[in-house]
Amino acid sequence: MERALKKIIALIKPNAPLVYFTNQIHRRHPIHRVIVEDKTMGELPAFRRLKTRLALGADAAKPRKLPVQVKSREMASLYSRLLGSDWLDLAESIPFTLCSNINDPAVQALLEREKPDLLLDHGTSIVKDHIIATAPLALNLHWGLSPYYRGTHCTEWALINWDPRNIGVTVHRLTKAIDGGDVLGQKRIAVEPGDSVDALNLKLTVAGTQIIIEALDDWQQGRQLVFHTQDHALGYLTLNRQWSRLLRSQIDRLQKKEGMRQMLKTPARRSEMPIVTYTSQQ
Repeated sequence: MERALKKIIALIKPNAPLVYFTNQIHRRHPIHRVIVEDKTMGELPAFRRLKTRLALGADAAKPRKLPVQVKSREMASLYSRLLGSDWLDLAESIPFTLCSNINDPAVQALLEREKPDLLLDHGTSIVKDHIIATAPLALNLHWGLSPYYRGTHCTEWALINWDPRNIGVTVHRLTKAIDGGDVLGQKRIAVEPGDSVDALNLKLTVAGTQIIIEALDDWQQGRQLVFHTQDHALGYLTLNRQWSRLLRSQIDRLQKKEGMRQMLKTPARRSEMPIVTYTSQQ
C-alpha cells in the first residue's frame, strides 16, 4: 500500500530564483499550493512591465501565469544559464494565491483551512509565529551559512568580509529567530572569479533546493529528519537597516575591478567554518 503524500505549501515572492525553487520541488514532490507575497498583487507597474518585456525578448510573447519581474536581458540570460527555463513561470499544475503580506490574517485563515503538513519558505518577508504555527513543520531556504551569516545581504557581507570560502546556503527550521532555527542541511558553492552577487545567489538557490528535495525524499517516506541546534554566538545577524549605499558601492567595485579574483587568492579567513551536511536517512 502506497503512503499518502503529505501536503506541502510554499511561501515565495514572484522572483525568478523563487519560482525555480517551487517548480523544481513540485516536479519531485507535488506542491499543494503556493502563496505568493506581492505588493502589486500580480500587476507590475507599466515601466516594470516594459523592462520585463524587453528583457524576455521572444519569451515575452508567451502568456504567463505569474508575472515575474526581470530587470534586463543580462539578468534574463543569467537566469537561463543557471536555472534553465524553470524561472520563467510557475508550472501550470500549481495553484497559487496572491497576498500583499505573508502575515496577513487572510493568509493565516487560508492555511488553517488547508492544514498543510509542511510550509516551505524562500525569500518572503519575515514570517511570524501565527503563520508558522499553521503547520507541524516549516522550513526556510536562507542565502547564507548560519550561524556565521544570518539575516539580509549575507552573500554581500561575506564578500565585504573578504570571506569567499564561507559563502553557502542553509536549510533550517522556520522560527521567529531570523535564520536562527535548527539546521537541516547546508552547502557551500563554487565561487568563480567572474561571479556576480546575483550569480552567487542563484547558485545558492540551486544548492538549497537540492537539499530540500533530498530531505523530502526521506520525509515523504516517514523517515525522521535530523536537525542541529545553532550557536548564534558564532556569527552575525545583519538587518536591512545596516545596509547602505556605501556598502553597495563596495560590492560594485569588487565586481568591476577583479576583486573576486583577488579575494579568492588571498581570503581574510582561510579556513572553512564547520557546516551541517544533509545525509539521507535511508
